[in-house]
Amino acid sequence: MLSAWSRRSGPASLWQARTPAALQVRCQALSSMSASEIRKRFTDYFTRNGHARVASANIVPKSDPSLLFTNAGMVPFKQYFMDPRTAPYKLATTVQKCVRAGGKHNDLDQVGYTPRHHTFFEMLGNFSFGAYDKRATIRMAWKFVREELQMPEDMLRVTVLESDHESYDIWKNDIKLDPSRIVRCGPEDNFWSMGSEGPCGPCSEIFWDTKDPRYAVTDDERWLEFWNLVFMQFHRSADGQLTPLAQPCIDTGMGLERVASILQGKTNNFDTDEFQTIIQGVDRLRRVDAALPLDQQAALAHKRIVADHMRASAFLVSEGVHPSNTGRGYVLRRIIRRAVRAGRLLGIDGPVLPALYPSLEAAMGTVYPELAERREYIVGVLRSEEGAFAKTLNKGMALLEGIFASTDHAGTKVVSGGDAFALYDTHGFPVDLTQIIARDNGWTVDVEEFGRIQLQSRKRNQTSWKTESKRQSVAGEIDVKVAEWQAAGVRSRFCGYELDPAQKSAHIPSEIVAFSTLSNGDGLLVIDPCPFYAHGGGQEPDSGSVTVSGHCDTGDAHMFTLKSAVTLPNGQATALHLKAVGDKHHMLTTGQLITAAVDMQRRHGSAVHHTATHLLHAALRSVEGDAVKQAGSLVRPDSLRFDFTSSALTDSQLREVERQVNRAALANADIVVSEMPLDEAKRRGAVALFTEKYSPERVRVVEIPNVSMELCSGTHLRSTRTIFPFQIVSEGSIGSGTRRIDAVAGVAASAWLQQQLACARAAARVLDVAKLDQLSEKAQRLSDQNRALRDEAARWLRVAAANAEAVATHATALGAAAVPTVIHILPSAEHSTAGGGDARLAAERACYLRDTQPRAAHVVIQDRAIALGINPECFPDAQAGLLLRELLQKLPGKGGGQGSLAQGLLASAVTDIEPLLPL
Repeated sequence: MLSAWSRRSGPASLWQARTPAALQVRCQALSSMSASEIRKRFTDYFTRNGHARVASANIVPKSDPSLLFTNAGMVPFKQYFMDPRTAPYKLATTVQKCVRAGGKHNDLDQVGYTPRHHTFFEMLGNFSFGAYDKRATIRMAWKFVREELQMPEDMLRVTVLESDHESYDIWKNDIKLDPSRIVRCGPEDNFWSMGSEGPCGPCSEIFWDTKDPRYAVTDDERWLEFWNLVFMQFHRSADGQLTPLAQPCIDTGMGLERVASILQGKTNNFDTDEFQTIIQGVDRLRRVDAALPLDQQAALAHKRIVADHMRASAFLVSEGVHPSNTGRGYVLRRIIRRAVRAGRLLGIDGPVLPALYPSLEAAMGTVYPELAERREYIVGVLRSEEGAFAKTLNKGMALLEGIFASTDHAGTKVVSGGDAFALYDTHGFPVDLTQIIARDNGWTVDVEEFGRIQLQSRKRNQTSWKTESKRQSVAGEIDVKVAEWQAAGVRSRFCGYELDPAQKSAHIPSEIVAFSTLSNGDGLLVIDPCPFYAHGGGQEPDSGSVTVSGHCDTGDAHMFTLKSAVTLPNGQATALHLKAVGDKHHMLTTGQLITAAVDMQRRHGSAVHHTATHLLHAALRSVEGDAVKQAGSLVRPDSLRFDFTSSALTDSQLREVERQVNRAALANADIVVSEMPLDEAKRRGAVALFTEKYSPERVRVVEIPNVSMELCSGTHLRSTRTIFPFQIVSEGSIGSGTRRIDAVAGVAASAWLQQQLACARAAARVLDVAKLDQLSEKAQRLSDQNRALRDEAARWLRVAAANAEAVATHATALGAAAVPTVIHILPSAEHSTAGGGDARLAAERACYLRDTQPRAAHVVIQDRAIALGINPECFPDAQAGLLLRELLQKLPGKGGGQGSLAQGLLASAVTDIEPLLPL
């Protein structure tokens, strides 16, 4: 909401031009108030004024698929602005964690080079959902600024929408602000909306006079916006018409980093107390003897990049985001890798972010205790990602240096989109990092071509995060209806916990309390009481049916099939999605008595696997230690999936985990379920999923005595016996520092074991083994024989390569260093596929020539197969892959490779010297 971030901050190059000491803004500290004190004063002030103190929502929005990250303080309250009746409180105040990196809201490239761009930042806000108006908003804001923060009036000014006479009059007549300090602006600056349609309204911004001597008092650049007061008083329709809202709302946002810079007398957010604690940590990690090609200003920018990215990466990882090549994970990967490169340029040889983490804790750990609680997990993910990137960075730098040295691009000094995409796709080298390195070397990157290639790749290979989360029209209808029912106070009692999962059937008399038809012919209803479990806690929803035995008016009877179930946001009711209601919708009227039948076979399977998930979690913590943290789960009636933070488990560790789960299952322990306040549950040692938010008043605790105690809303067994047998099906990595186990339990495990036994018997018949316990021995013997045959074939290939004679040779030079190169054409292969040649023989011959005749690069061609070998000791600055790429521009084809060997495939066969003469 701080629109002046981009409007008034100016480009990076402009800020760099302003950094000499002689041009620094003269600003006197008002009170040197710390960031922690500012947070406390803000929330205390609005709490005293009747606002509910609401904890920061997650950075990853839980119910807004349109956003990559929470990027403003109002994001968690969007639903309440759309319909204030649904808000659980009329007034609220927060300190919201925000990230702007990736997607439409992206400040990543500016970080470090401007005084006020950040990937992670905090937004102080106060909100009203129909409780107070502009006058109360402006009065409270002004009182806070003048009395709590003690900002002098002569250093402040405000802006209002030019047509918003009400706000102007309040500032002038109620606040008694000098009219010269009230500036009228157009809608491009002072009108805010949630989108093309929806709640919107004018805003009033409060600015601080930086006293920058380079600007007159009338210049925008002199004034720093730090608080935006938005008055949501209209609804904008699709055609642009503005209609007054029945319940106007208030949304304000104050950037913590900005106001801290004002109160601490700093011209740059990075000079404030919390940032400086981290930056001083960066200085302690730097080598004092590092001879680096950085001037003082460049070094300062890199320190700020590391400090900013330390904050963003730690908080993202703490909420379960993992580095990957798509969506949020890719943004995190970019942030981490930019920080690592900046650290390397500063002379930090070892780990950057893991080593800096104690400084982050010192700066922000008191305010955000999860930084200490999840330290091992966060540092583990950061260390793993840095380790993976260390190899990538060295390889990517070598490839880029080869491109910079190539004569093909010397004239344009442009890294092609194809090269940039190859670095990204093959080596995990983010394109923005390629741009930074190119810029440092006086080059640019063809980003448009990169984008086209990336788009084509996405269409072929994957669906983006946004497409995956895109809701269909019926799902949107359900969301709207659920919000309406919540606003109307629709409630029902969930009685599903009362059912014993072991019982064969469950038919519960109930009554319809709300119903609506959907556009596709389905129906949505709420019944009271409701035995159906909706999707939650990683558990898939129940299935079953709703039967009308005799309609109250017509006497008709019909059974409706349950398609899915969803809980209202406030948790007060469960909405049931019925399949194909069609012309029977008249039977589902409010007040109608029905019978709800739960599919108890499915419920029992879910309960078996949910309780097994708790035992698995406990066993993993027992085997690997308390550092194991759950990172997600999926409970189905016939299987479970469990994601957790850990290094790879050995076979013996996996068997020990299975043994512990099966032992606990056979103990037939009774499962104890209770409800209590969150603090009490934590005191008792209950394990919570750190990516979830829990009610402090009441949580549900599922305990398996002496084994496990977790916060959980899922359905569970009454005792553990039917979990046996438990079997791990697979275990592997799904991302940096995160593992996944797929497993089965109970009846599903018995079926899986029977299937595996059948497979083993079939293999025994094929291998002519009489007993199954001899199967592994026979398989090992065959594997050894196969390996011996492969080794023998490789030996004969080397003999063939050493004795292969070329039918023609041609001498040339390749690369910027004019590496002497000999091209050898081998006789056509008699048994090659479609004239493709023997790629193995070409590569082996290239290696042989590379090692026996090292004073030149050697290209071997057989039909369409091509290989290039070069001795790295004789040509340390040359890369085989780059030389081959140069050659393939003249002999059309494709290929690539490492430093000393590259291979490819020509577009057409080469069998004589003729095509080589122009080279």
